Amino acid sequence: MWAAPPPEKSANGAHSAGAMAELVLNNEVRLDACPSELFALFGTGDSSLGWLFGSEAAALRPGSLVRLTLPLGGPARSTGTARVLSYRPNRRIDLAHESPWSGRVVCRFEPTTSGGTLLRVRITIDDGEVARLGAELGLLSHVDINVWEVPLGLLTSLSGSAGILGRSTVNCAQLAVEEINADGGVMGRAVRLFVADDSTDPGVGAVAMRRLCRIPGLAAIVGMHSSATCAVTGPMAVAQGIPYLYTPTSELTLAHPLLVRFGETPLDQLHRALPRMAAQTGGSRWFLAGNDYSWPRAIGATARSVIESSGGTVAGEGYLPLGAQEFEPVLSAIDRSQVDHVVSSFVGQDHVRFERDLAASGLRKGVRTFAPLMDDAVVEHLGESAVGTWNVLGYFAGLDTGENHQFLERYSARFGMCAPPVSAAAEGVYEAIHTWARACCAGGGVEPSALLSGLRNACFRGPRRCDAGGSLKTLLLGEATRSGVRVLDELPAASRAS
Repeated sequence: MWAAPPPEKSANGAHSAGAMAELVLNNEVRLDACPSELFALFGTGDSSLGWLFGSEAAALRPGSLVRLTLPLGGPARSTGTARVLSYRPNRRIDLAHESPWSGRVVCRFEPTTSGGTLLRVRITIDDGEVARLGAELGLLSHVDINVWEVPLGLLTSLSGSAGILGRSTVNCAQLAVEEINADGGVMGRAVRLFVADDSTDPGVGAVAMRRLCRIPGLAAIVGMHSSATCAVTGPMAVAQGIPYLYTPTSELTLAHPLLVRFGETPLDQLHRALPRMAAQTGGSRWFLAGNDYSWPRAIGATARSVIESSGGTVAGEGYLPLGAQEFEPVLSAIDRSQVDHVVSSFVGQDHVRFERDLAASGLRKGVRTFAPLMDDAVVEHLGESAVGTWNVLGYFAGLDTGENHQFLERYSARFGMCAPPVSAAAEGVYEAIHTWARACCAGGGVEPSALLSGLRNACFRGPRRCDAGGSLKTLLLGEATRSGVRVLDELPAASRAS
């Protein structure tokens, strides 16, 4: 039975004034298996002894990714991720929980006199996450803002299909805010970050957006989520007069001065890369696969145009809803089409499942994948199944520049060596927040008119190759390897291609 003890004290023995204490959940269960048997089952995906042993981990070493399916009561389940912090064989495993919330999981294996094991599990949810989850559940509605603070919202995906990108996104947003505040803040005021989760669901995103918009004096919202969510939340921000900085790759069509777009377009990603892949493989037949909403459909339409204009053939298409579990219909269609390449616009966890099933089916032996959302975080989840996949983005962690090396050093110093890898999505949020702060200072205030005026002159030099205001000048062609994404080349954005 789970039990929540009284709020824990800080290291000096005092409760933190004005702050919400972390939430701690404890559970223990007696199992017939001995500690060494249980310990060996961790990470194997065998859930016969409970949710903890249904976890998947490629290896048990510090920093290793752990994929969890969390019980939410009754039949409800939620996919989560964690990372190994440390372990003692047959005695203890410590995990840093990453999504859908951040915290700590400590598992202790204690032998019993009967030859079994007393398994003690302690889950700690960070205090900031308790406040966010409380707001999402409607338990916390009032927010006090100090006159010396500038509220900034972040709407991202910490759960659902795109949840595997969420924790590094929040980390990079926090890093940017801390760097801005260390440099004097925005117009002498400290930036305060508010995070909301859209669960990779437009309906949930709309509810989260309404909560953010109720924060007094909210200066802007940074959005790192699907364009399906943006189609709902973008107009909501515009109606409230709140600038909306949308950072990921997208086909975004909503035009309004308050909607500021930072990410790559489908044409940016595809116009040079697809012909180059075809030239390398010698193949000309393509299959278009992805989730069934506006962005994957735009990727498909753009890919068809690029492929056909370069002499190739689109032999088939297949689209599935967000959160799809069964990919057999698409895999069968790929097999029947006898293609050389697949453009996969599945999102996050859906792409992981698709690529794993593609590899398991044997089709990967003769089919190369181009995946417009493949980055370092997705490759980590895919492991061996990702090898050989291509993508074009504004950022990969393997970018060999001084700015990027320094950025990654700051990230590691702040969040530790076991932190999730920086994804392109996360780095885009980092640059957008810095650009927003520079624009406010250049425009003379945090009001929308000042921000939009300042964006014309604001310049932040981060790892990406951007103009003032955040427009991409060049992009990176990357290939997944066993050790991460390797940068193959630097390509001009479509608007700059000759």
